[in-house]
Amino acid sequence: MLIPGYSDLSLARAGAMTHFHPGPSRCARFRLAADASPLFPYLNAVLDHALYREKPECVQFPFEGAFCTLYPEEAVAAPFAGLQEAAAFVGRLLRFLNDLHRRRSSLRPVYRRFRPLPVFDLYKLLPQSNCRRCGLQSCLAFAAALSRGGASPGQCPDFAAPLYCQAVYPVRDRQNRLVSTLAIDLGHDQPPPERGPAETPAGLTRRETQVLRLLAGGATNVEIAEELAISPNTIKIHVTHIFDKLGVGDRTRAAVWAARHHLL
Repeated sequence: MLIPGYSDLSLARAGAMTHFHPGPSRCARFRLAADASPLFPYLNAVLDHALYREKPECVQFPFEGAFCTLYPEEAVAAPFAGLQEAAAFVGRLLRFLNDLHRRRSSLRPVYRRFRPLPVFDLYKLLPQSNCRRCGLQSCLAFAAALSRGGASPGQCPDFAAPLYCQAVYPVRDRQNRLVSTLAIDLGHDQPPPERGPAETPAGLTRRETQVLRLLAGGATNVEIAEELAISPNTIKIHVTHIFDKLGVGDRTRAAVWAARHHLL
């Protein structure tokens, strides 16, 4: 459904967002004239920095110099110097969302949602030796990266072995559209996943395997680039090659392939 407009635009103090904007800044809140939630999987697909959250259901993403949290029927964005600047931003955002609605038939929606895990619970699974073999400065930093989806367990050679494993399967409607997922336990006391070789069955290079592991862990292209110390454009090329070699069309299917081949 197209979003014909908005109402109840108001400004409040931006709080923590003020460091993004010089001078006085405000947070804008407004109501949408239509339910935006059908667009959430498409925003998740086209925006590298989007976080599709489950509770409360929303998508958070940067857009044209502001940071936006989009709920089904309302949105919050910051920072702005005044009401006029905020109103102009809302107009551009609605044009972007409506254009996305019109293009949705040509896009593959991504239904994977960001579910942060408690950092200290993850830390307990680590050797707590700060060996830095994961590429980060400490085990706590690695746990924080795991929590936000910026790392995968396979990066730590001493990560605790799982007690059981699950496979996540797609549930589709009669039009072959993904409507939900179903997780099935594969068994208890499974051996720890094998580390991926330098050359995988699909012919991935060592670097492509590294990118795939981070991608499957939920990292964006920019986060992968920062982790591997290479440019985001190079990451885009790697992701394209990965999709071609695996015969998949989106990051979710690539992540499923990685899980099945014990690369996580």
